[in-house]
Parts: sequence; C-alpha cells; structure tokens
Amino acid sequence: MNWKTAVLLLGGLLFGGLLGAVIFFGGNQSLSLARERQVPQRGQKFPEFTLEGLDGNKYSMSDFAGKPVIVNFWATWCDPCKAEMPLFESIYRQQSNVVVLGVNYNEPVNVIRRFIEERGLTFPILLDEEGKIAEKFQVFGFPTTYFIDRDGILRETYVGQLDEVMLSTYLEKIGAAP
Repeated sequence: MNWKTAVLLLGGLLFGGLLGAVIFFGGNQSLSLARERQVPQRGQKFPEFTLEGLDGNKYSMSDFAGKPVIVNFWATWCDPCKAEMPLFESIYRQQSNVVVLGVNYNEPVNVIRRFIEERGLTFPILLDEEGKIAEKFQVFGFPTTYFIDRDGILRETYVGQLDEVMLSTYLEKIGAAP
C-alpha cells in the first residue's frame, strides 16, 4: 500500500468516526427530546393516539376535543384496577360531559370481553394489544390514570388505585366535578 492510499484510508476512517460521534451523541439528544414529547406531561397538551376499541371502532384523543377525558391504563390481572372500575363506570353513566376511556394493556380480547361482561362495564375499552401506547407514555404501573381537561391539557396523572375522594378531586381539576 502506498502512502497516498494510507492517507486516504486514514482520513476516511477519521471522518467516519467523527460523523458517527456526531450522530451518536447529537442524535441521542434529539431522540431523548422526541421521547419526552410523547410522554404525557402535566400542564401540556396530551399526546394524540389512536386505538381500536373492543367494540371495533377507532378512538383518537382528537375525537374528544372540548370534553374532559379520563384515560385509565389497566389489566384484568391487576387487583387495584378491578377495584376502581365501578368508579369509572359510575362517572361514565352519571356525567355525559366526561369521556372515560379504559385502555387495556396487552391482553387477549376474549379475556377482556369476559371481564367487561362480568362487571357490566359500558364505557369504551381500548385495546393496546402490543403495549405500544403504554410504552410510548412510559406507563410502568397499573392502574395509571390521566385526567385531561376540555382543552386537551393534562392536569393530573395518578398511578395506583383511586378512591371516590381522589377521583372527585381530579374531576374538579379537569372541570368535571360531579
């Protein structure tokens, strides 16, 4: 190998290494910022998402503009989730101005359907079949509930089982007090 080839090869390796470093270090910041924009943040617009419901319809956050929304991530194996379902059903039946969405985390439709039928739940159940929305929102505990006001702004997030008093407090924060 002559000296010209060696210089070109070394220059190419140096350029490639620099380019790789810029992409790796600079790219991670962009990726990190993009992820943060997808994680619901209190006081900011709730991220848009679309999921199919147990009823076969598609549901998007934008469908509920102008209404307070409760988004509850849950699973049938989660005891606190089971315990708070009657509270959400009560809100859904008593307050037509409040949207209640139950987002099931990664379970078979037949299991979900049986659970819903046994409890007489009528609010929309959305299917996060592969857990992608839960992952996007960084939902790590169940239940996780988001309270969004009529302007689409996330006012509160609660991880764990809600009781009537807490639920009333959060409903007030989204302009939907009973």
